[in-house]
Amino acid sequence: KPGIAVLAGETVVAAFQVPLGDAVDLIQREAAEAPSPVVRIGDGSRLESAKLVTDLDDVRVELVDETGTTPYLGTGTRGMGDVLAAVNIARLEGEVIDAREIDPTEGEIQVIKDRSRERSERNRAIDEVLARRVAAGELTIDEALDEHRDDGDASANESAETDRSGES
Repeated sequence: KPGIAVLAGETVVAAFQVPLGDAVDLIQREAAEAPSPVVRIGDGSRLESAKLVTDLDDVRVELVDETGTTPYLGTGTRGMGDVLAAVNIARLEGEVIDAREIDPTEGEIQVIKDRSRERSERNRAIDEVLARRVAAGELTIDEALDEHRDDGDASANESAETDRSGES
């Protein structure tokens, strides 16, 4: 859940933490009300920021080095660090970008596969092809699991038909 901060000049006028899937709509809604909106995105979450940059094609986007933007807050402040980091990122100038192409690392692919296994009804992970599509923002994990189930069901049906006919 990325933190989102809306500034008017140097004043924070709104702050949010929303699921990544809702971030683009929220940002576009807030940007539509601003005279010269600039969206600044931290460079830390590579896959998530690449998706945001791709989806925000109607507004100026800057990629900001987010090193040191998340403060330590102690216990009991879950999520607030991301919101405060968003405020800090919004106050830093970044590099204007139109797109951010990211090749996911093997570790990022494995994290996606692990998350799919956690969400799967039968403790099955999606394959690497589907995980790469999730990393590219083409599919959500749930959509990839649906495709994986469909492929698995088709394979299971074909196997059952082959077993019944006695042919291989």
